[in-house]
Amino acid sequence: MKDWFADERGAYFFLWLGIGLIALFGVLEYRFPKPEQLETARGRVVWQQETRGALYFILSDQQQLVLYAKGDADGRQRATIRDGAQYPVSVKFFRQQQTGIGFAPGTFYTAYGVAVGGKEVAGYDEVRGAYRRDNLIALAMGIAAAVAGAWRVRALGPSSRRADGGRSASRRSR
Repeated sequence: MKDWFADERGAYFFLWLGIGLIALFGVLEYRFPKPEQLETARGRVVWQQETRGALYFILSDQQQLVLYAKGDADGRQRATIRDGAQYPVSVKFFRQQQTGIGFAPGTFYTAYGVAVGGKEVAGYDEVRGAYRRDNLIALAMGIAAAVAGAWRVRALGPSSRRADGGRSASRRSR
């Protein structure tokens, strides 16, 4: 059990891990909202809480939203929300993607764009590109794991277990 990843079980593990990561990439790309699916909320930020990978905030119209760092590579949208108590902001969000957190009651919806005074801080294509960049990392890792797993499965296949490098044992030699 010590070196399980070095035998056939480990080979299949890496093969299925790779297939799973490739499938995850497909699901993430498929589920990303289209611009016409986004709704807009407007108001001043009345509450905010930053965590390691997200900024949770509530607007003055009581809309609860979360802006993930994954979609804000340069941090401009999060900086705008931090300053949002001083001036009203417009936030585009997707109502079908919701999350709950332990330190605030209610449902938070995923934000995909922030605008101040009608001017977008980061366009939809920028946000989409930031998400896609992270998703492509999962795809690359999935391809690498699947290739490594497939190579190990092939290397540890039935031919490697035969006598004399792959030749089947002769009945006469017994």
